[in-house]
Amino acid sequence: MDLLLIGPPGAGKGTQATRLRQALGIPHLSTGDLLRRHVTEGTRLGAAAAAHMRRGDLVPDELVTEMALDQILGPSCAAGVVLDGFPRTPAQAEALDTALAAHGRRLTAVLHLNAPARTLLRRLTGRRTCGGCGDSYHLDTRKPRTPGRCDSCGHRLVQRADDTAETARTRLAVHTRLTRPLLTRYRQAGVLHEVDGCGDVGDITRRLLAALAPDTAGSSAC
Repeated sequence: MDLLLIGPPGAGKGTQATRLRQALGIPHLSTGDLLRRHVTEGTRLGAAAAAHMRRGDLVPDELVTEMALDQILGPSCAAGVVLDGFPRTPAQAEALDTALAAHGRRLTAVLHLNAPARTLLRRLTGRRTCGGCGDSYHLDTRKPRTPGRCDSCGHRLVQRADDTAETARTRLAVHTRLTRPLLTRYRQAGVLHEVDGCGDVGDITRRLLAALAPDTAGSSAC
């Protein structure tokens, strides 16, 4: 079972990808984690990607695709994978489809996890990070015992620059623009499932599983 999880910033893709991995018994491949690992390990692909990152450029499609396909087609993902962050562009999607087909595989389903803009903005702008140990909090869902201070080490909590309202709106707009062609592609292919990303984490997981197994149910609570 090869799955692609698509969603805007704040939709909870990372959390849900982990829960799908646990429920389905297949690995979760985060392109961001994969990229960081290559850079940290100093691989050929990581060195090439790091050069682009130092200049503030996007990592080219061909580098991201080679990294991802090497993992997807490797032994660890032979029984399937939950993809998170790849493909991001039509070129990457085409390369993935071609590579999977050459190995007798295809995307089983594309799960589009979404929520209203107001919900996404609240999730993004409510995040706080400890300046000491790096622990994460949220003003709605994981409040510190002492406002503005980390429960673990007592350091001041800060809002990341990319979690301000202005930056969050920009990130959401960019996501919408970039993913529109992918959603159209997978909708036409008949593998796209729209999934409500509002409410309890467990309810959202059940909705995602319901898209794969109709006898699994979930409720909506935005």
